[in-house]
Amino acid sequence: MGKIYQHFQFVFSFKFRDLNTITCKISLNELILDQYPYFGNILREIWKTQVGLLFIFDGLDEFKDRIDFGDSQRHIDPQRTCTDPQFRCKVSDIVYSLIQHKLLPECSVLVTTRPAALHLLQKAEISDWTEILGFVGEERKEYFNMFFEDLTVAAAVFKHVEENEILYTMTYNPSYCWILGETLGPFFMKTLGHSYRLPKTITQLYSYYIYNILKNHSREIESPCEALVRVGQMAYTGVAEKSIVFTDEDLIKYKLQPSQFLSGFLMELLEKEDCARSVVYTFTHLTIQEFVAALARFLMPDAGGIQK
Repeated sequence: MGKIYQHFQFVFSFKFRDLNTITCKISLNELILDQYPYFGNILREIWKTQVGLLFIFDGLDEFKDRIDFGDSQRHIDPQRTCTDPQFRCKVSDIVYSLIQHKLLPECSVLVTTRPAALHLLQKAEISDWTEILGFVGEERKEYFNMFFEDLTVAAAVFKHVEENEILYTMTYNPSYCWILGETLGPFFMKTLGHSYRLPKTITQLYSYYIYNILKNHSREIESPCEALVRVGQMAYTGVAEKSIVFTDEDLIKYKLQPSQFLSGFLMELLEKEDCARSVVYTFTHLTIQEFVAALARFLMPDAGGIQK
């Protein structure tokens, strides 16, 4: 970005996932200083050169507070529009005001989102839209060559994927390629017996992904099948509430404890909150959260059905 957009002097990057933790009113100045405290004495000067400012807001689909860019009442109610970096207001109002050029009108704003939340930006004042397509052509093959140390295994996995139209359509996305590599690799490394058939559908792929977790980590936890259902129940709640971030309180609620078994589903992330850092959890990919959530609904109330 530094090579392409050299006219930007300052870039302030925020994740909507982190902004979810701010529940009180806050000013843009305070928001900046919370993440970039070394700007304390020069913010007033920075605001004078708005053209050189870029704000990045990553993951709109993860934001819990809905921003309605088509709400005409915002123009009538001054409390819902932030026009000064020192004004305290809701985080959603700060984001809205920056995007709509009500706050620092000459600055630039970059917003990223998954397609699911793209409709929220339809009425926003956005000049350019960009779709990130992911891997194209030989880049897909190169990923598998880098994923596996053994190029023979890499070639075999890619050949199987390439010959399967359903699986091949997934390879534009690096995250999907990771899931494909993790799941299909054991078949070509001789760690799975010949009796197992190679996954040819997405359901089979994710089923084997879950199977590998159960096979490799079930000894580390009591009643892994019941634990799987509890993970799925938590995942389902997240899907229903459009949440992909979970806390220790969520783990306690669903009687889960950090373990190698749980790490097969969840990643640990450090999150800053009120000058302290806490650990939060997110599924390794949204599609895994969705699959585990659906699996739990299928298995309930008879958790023993996993054996089938």
